[in-house]
Amino acid sequence: MHRRRRHNNIMCVTIRPRHYATKYIAKITSTSPTGRSVTAEVTPPQPIPSDTRGYPIPRRHVICKATNLLLQSRPSGSSISDFFSSLSPPLTPSEASEILKSLNCPRLAYNFFHFCPSFSPAFHHDAFTYNRLILVLSKSNLPDRFDLVGTLLDDMERSMTRGTISTVNILIGFFGCSNDLKRCIGLVKKWDLKMNCYTYKCLLQAHLRSRDVHEAFRVYGEMRAKGYKLDIFGYNMLLDALAKNEKNSQLRQRVVITKKNSLAGDNME
Repeated sequence: MHRRRRHNNIMCVTIRPRHYATKYIAKITSTSPTGRSVTAEVTPPQPIPSDTRGYPIPRRHVICKATNLLLQSRPSGSSISDFFSSLSPPLTPSEASEILKSLNCPRLAYNFFHFCPSFSPAFHHDAFTYNRLILVLSKSNLPDRFDLVGTLLDDMERSMTRGTISTVNILIGFFGCSNDLKRCIGLVKKWDLKMNCYTYKCLLQAHLRSRDVHEAFRVYGEMRAKGYKLDIFGYNMLLDALAKNEKNSQLRQRVVITKKNSLAGDNME
């Protein structure tokens, strides 16, 4: 389907194939004597500017306009769809991530996330948009937030979206029971990631919150074997948990010695 509007020798041509819409602004350069055919000069849309690393820079006006539309008390579905369909170039994952961050309603953010692929067939969520939504849900009070995050992980698997170590860190901080933590560690192997110092700290604290002191101490030992140091807050949490049970006195003494040596080393540095 072709729609043409002519104003001051400028013609706006909207080409609507089956699955998407692309707008071009064309300037008429010549017209046939009968007026039934014209020659137009089309200027392609300017590409989105990128930073020094090659990542597209989010368009602030797009983020603000989209956020305001979505946060309206009675938003019109057609107005939202028309706005995103009119974008040229179309919405990028980095812009979608910023919009998710700006929405103060977790349920609305979840719905918008699943609505994004309908804007353009070229749109695909990446690890950063998944991370953003998982973080939004983890800070919410939604009763089904655990199920929603589980659904997102299933979506990542179906779409073969590879997460980052930040994804794992967020999930460890979100989940509490041992089975969920095992799944998080399984993702590290599945996505071929490397656990860093912060990942070990999150895992240790998660085990302490679930009152699994021995598993927390095992993580602490693995952390030390990798050459990572626990910060003062992590040490205090581990020592407090070990102090609550006399059977852990020997383990607590080992942690105290390691803590002193670690702090002494930091002071020397």
